[in-house]
Amino acid sequence: MTIKQTNIDQNILELVWNNTNDAIFTIGYDGQILSANPAFTSILGWVQEDFNKQNYFPFFSNISDEEHKQMLASFREGYDIPYYVTKRRRKDGIVLDILASYRAINKGEVLAVGMYKDFTEQMEIQRKLQASEDCYRNLVEFIPDAIFIEKNGQITFVNQPAIKLVGAASAEEVLGKPISQLVAKTESLDFIKRIRDTSSTNKPIIEQICRFDGTLIWGEIITMKIKFKDDDVLQILIRDITAKKNYQQKLEYLAYHDPLTGLSNRRYFTEQINSVFKQAHKENKKLGIMYIDIDKFKMINDSFGHEIGDQFLKQFAILLKENVREADILCRIGGDEFLVLLNGLKDMNDAALIASKLNKESQKPVMISNNKIEASSSIGIALFPQHGIDSMTLIQRSDEALYRAKKTRNTYIFYE
Repeated sequence: MTIKQTNIDQNILELVWNNTNDAIFTIGYDGQILSANPAFTSILGWVQEDFNKQNYFPFFSNISDEEHKQMLASFREGYDIPYYVTKRRRKDGIVLDILASYRAINKGEVLAVGMYKDFTEQMEIQRKLQASEDCYRNLVEFIPDAIFIEKNGQITFVNQPAIKLVGAASAEEVLGKPISQLVAKTESLDFIKRIRDTSSTNKPIIEQICRFDGTLIWGEIITMKIKFKDDDVLQILIRDITAKKNYQQKLEYLAYHDPLTGLSNRRYFTEQINSVFKQAHKENKKLGIMYIDIDKFKMINDSFGHEIGDQFLKQFAILLKENVREADILCRIGGDEFLVLLNGLKDMNDAALIASKLNKESQKPVMISNNKIEASSSIGIALFPQHGIDSMTLIQRSDEALYRAKKTRNTYIFYE
């Protein structure tokens, strides 16, 4: 970003900060108000000097020290507090109706940012008209998140984003439906319990939401007990986080898998085999490690190019999956080297049969982009407990056996 662009962005932020009608303020990690825009003073009457005297929100009309600490703890954990109507006290003692929201920041000195909209006039109109449903609808229709109202297990109100979230054509398709219909049938009873349990904490839960067309999305859900039509009901706010969840799952997958072949990477393989080795020690099981190398793979890359070479590695990974047992664990270390944990061997012959089969199958030509690729594989094998009693020793000794096998190529050799 250029200095000019940065200056423009800063000027825009300053214009918003100084000219918006909504009160905006930043909160430090100790709970102190770090800064507040002019609208904050205009709405509530408090100025910056008032906040330097104490680490407590002086404009809260009814909050205990413990509740204040819980709110700050939620921000530290990254939880936002979405839009809700509450009470705030002006400096002159007058209590206002405020539409409040908070976003956790956790960056630099700033723990969170708060935003208040003076809703006193709107709420006064609501009380005078005694039309709580209409006023509530007007409020929540401006909120981008889906809002469902639940009473006795049934959906009694939805806003437009909620209709869109479930893929309905109109509110009529949603109203009267059981709230449990938002999740799979197997989860319905637990779902109702979870949303009711969390209504007292305001902490979000993550659930898979089942849309009307059967597709699944991820939703972050916050529930709150409110009054609606003079009834005690549950407000359920759902934010679609499918894209965020998919990205997190992709990162988790890449942390433990080889991105080219989809096999376990060395990190995940090490965690898995350490667990298997502990079990083998307890149950006196026999295990084996196969260290596999594709013979003359460099020639394939040099002759056909790295793109063809990558395709061949994918095909070789498939070959491994098809020719080992279901209980065995596969890993690509890197390049053209692979590891296989042979789980629950009866004897040395079991390992020999698998290795012989892999040698034979790897000799078969592979067609990639009209190119006939011929190769073979060399395999070194070390057995537990015969050749070692821990995973690192067996991997090292299977590598030593591989070194000997590669002198001949297209064969397997046990560690001696």
